[in-house]
Amino acid sequence: NLNKCFVNKKFLIPKLPIQNNIIKISEKIINVLPILDEINNYTNKWCNKDIYSNKWSSITLKSHLGKNQDFLEKHYFGIKEKNTFKYTENINFFPIIKFLLDSIKNEIYLVRLLKLDKGGIIKYHSDGMVFKDEKNIIRLHLPILSNKFNIFKIGYALAPPAPGYSIWKAETIYSRYLEPGYFYYTNVNTLHSVENNSDTDRIHLV
Repeated sequence: NLNKCFVNKKFLIPKLPIQNNIIKISEKIINVLPILDEINNYTNKWCNKDIYSNKWSSITLKSHLGKNQDFLEKHYFGIKEKNTFKYTENINFFPIIKFLLDSIKNEIYLVRLLKLDKGGIIKYHSDGMVFKDEKNIIRLHLPILSNKFNIFKIGYALAPPAPGYSIWKAETIYSRYLEPGYFYYTNVNTLHSVENNSDTDRIHLV
């Protein structure tokens, strides 16, 4: 069954060398403290993304047609006037983030703040439904609040999910701490997981 799965989803196999699955792509550090202030002053509710643990939540800042989109959806990724991704009303709370995003000379699609509460775990999964065509779209992370006990992990599948589920059984083969203030490319086509083994929340702009 596992071999059959890999025939159909070859993108699950991590890139080699393994370090190429998580790459720091910016050399100049960004001052994220003002962004953290914006987050702390945000008065609306974060959207819960895990009804079992209640430790993973999001704020949608840009999405398809500007609608609330806390979970991934497959859409056409157009460019310039054909880019249908618009800022949501939440962006009004985050003028510094908007300035940062507007300064990036590239197409930007779904933008969210993702928070993993202290002690939280995001289990092994793949986002290949959206990102498997890396010629057209990739995911970038800008860690805002994090520490060395917040680990992004790359895994190799041991068994596929049960029918109707998306969580995989996997063995960790590479892990890395993503330092606040730098942009990182992450290969979210392959199986990846996150653990927050600290006593503070982890927040990334994604």
